[in-house]
Order: sequence, then C-alpha cells, then structure tokens
Amino acid sequence: AWYVKLEGLGPLYAGTYHLPTGERYAEVVQRLETAPAVPVDTLVIPEGLTLRDIAARVAALPGMHISAASFLALSSSGAVRSPFEPAGVDDLEGLVFPATYQIARTDSATDIMELLVQTFVQRASALDLSQAAAQLHVSPYAVVEVASIIQGEAKYLSQFPDVASVIYNRLQAGMTLGADSTLVYALRRKDPGINVGKIDYNQPNPYNTRLNKGLPPTPIDNPGATALAAAARPPHTDLLYFVEIAQDGKLGFASTSAGFDQLVATCHAHGLC
Repeated sequence: AWYVKLEGLGPLYAGTYHLPTGERYAEVVQRLETAPAVPVDTLVIPEGLTLRDIAARVAALPGMHISAASFLALSSSGAVRSPFEPAGVDDLEGLVFPATYQIARTDSATDIMELLVQTFVQRASALDLSQAAAQLHVSPYAVVEVASIIQGEAKYLSQFPDVASVIYNRLQAGMTLGADSTLVYALRRKDPGINVGKIDYNQPNPYNTRLNKGLPPTPIDNPGATALAAAARPPHTDLLYFVEIAQDGKLGFASTSAGFDQLVATCHAHGLC
C-alpha cells in the first residue's frame, strides 16, 4: 500500500489474480491496475425445454452455485415478471427464450431470469407478436401457448405452420385440441420420470386437452422463434386433425373425420398409437 502511495499509482481493482512468485512490485501493481475479467459460463437452452429443464441446466453451471429448486421457485414467485404474463398469473413457463447465453459468475439467479425473460421480450417484439395476436383476436399469451403446443407436438419445422392452423381451426370450431403433450407436461411436473406410454389420457386434469376445450392454463414449454412465428401468423387452411404417421416423427394432416380415421390407421400400423 505504501509503495502504491509513494509512486502515485492506482487505482487498484479487487478481484482474483494469478501472480507468479517473486514478481516485482511494479509488475504486481501493473496487474492490479487492470480490472480482472469476470469469468463466464455458457448456458445453452434448446427450443422446447420446460422451466424445470432450464433450472437443471442453470444448476449445472460450474461457477454459479444456484440450485435447480431455487431457480424453479423463482420462476413462479412473481419476483421477475414478463409483460406477456396475464394479471393473476405468476408463471414464466413459455416466456423465456431458448438461446445460448454467456452468464457472468457474478450474476444472481434473478439476473439470469431477467436476462432470459428480456431476451424473449426482444424476440417477441421483433416478431410483432402483440400485433399478430390482435389480428388473430387472441391475447399475446394465447399465441405463446399455441407456440408451446406446436413445439411440443411437431418434430419438423416445416410442419409447424400446419400444426398452428389445426390448433386455431379447432379453437374456432369449439373442438377440443386433443394435444397429448399438454397432459404429459402437467403430469411430468409432479412426476418427472412418469412413463408416458402408461398415461391414462382420459383422466381429469386442467391440462387435459382431450377433455377440456380451449388452451391449457399455461404454455407447456418454452418455444423457439419458428414456433412463435407459426403461432403468430398461421396459414389459412381447413385442416382439423394431425397424427404421427411415421417412426421419424412425421405428422399426417386431415380436414375430415374420414381422413383422420385413415391417419389413425396408419399410426396404428406403425405402432405409434
């Protein structure tokens, strides 16, 4: 300290430094006069993950020491909110954007959540999500819910628009959506290891879109830009049905119940239904 004062050096920056043994005072001070770089960790969030999935990835960041449970609890605490959350809803599911983030190790759990939410807001703004929702006569939150179902139901990006069209057509016709991904989401929240093949899809549940008309209470995952774009601007079709018809996840589409029956037959033939 005396050496620094006598030589009129500084200011010195706090931080963690790696200094060679025996280094001269002048060299040490020169290092301390340069603010150390803040270490960062890379957080990768693919499209379609749930907040539970994302919380596990945050917890796995080597330099953060944030538990999955605490990060997941933060998402429904109301401490961080999205402008797309409806009044009375404290649930950020669907409202964080899938991307690759560089997370500074000085960031808190709240800092990270705010970054994910604000990135979604920016991308939704770039897609004119609110304006698109108004043209569809639905809320922006409903568009996000539709996007999350598209993301959960369709494997191929090329089929996202037709899935979007089916969803809106069924909503307009007063039909149930019949999207099994919504009930799977709800059951996995209680039991992440549930055997999907043994689920009773006729069980009462707010997320059971075989039984309940309309959209589920919340989005069921965090959709990417392609799903959001499809939900925001669906094509005009007469499609009302889609079913998985191939082992690779390809969907078949139909406009009539007879066409749907044919799709189901194909689905059964491949052991997919």
